[in-house]
Amino acid sequence: MSDTQALVERWAQYYNDDATRMVEECYAEDCKVYPMGLGVIEGRKGLQKVEDAVLAKAPQRRLQVLRTHIVGDTACVECELRDAARGAEWSVPFVAVLTIRDGVVVTDRTYADWSRWPGL
Repeated sequence: MSDTQALVERWAQYYNDDATRMVEECYAEDCKVYPMGLGVIEGRKGLQKVEDAVLAKAPQRRLQVLRTHIVGDTACVECELRDAARGAEWSVPFVAVLTIRDGVVVTDRTYADWSRWPGL
């Protein structure tokens, strides 16, 4: 398994189990996150603030990785977000394009319809 694939697996696991650990261990201190249509989230502190808001509104949210394609320092990760509180059929599909340097995400461009996702 490549280092990039291992990072993607930790990113998904930590998102589900410990969002603070995901932010601290998977993202660069000065990362930039671009959730489609929502501007830019700057740095770990900004990302942690967003993750805290999402968890407050959707504490049962879960991410499932469906496919991962890695080329060089970029991982394209096709996922679904689910929230048991909203029913078994409810989901938000998304694609995250993660640029990785020195073992952490420096840029995260995530493409989804965020209008149905709580906390954003």
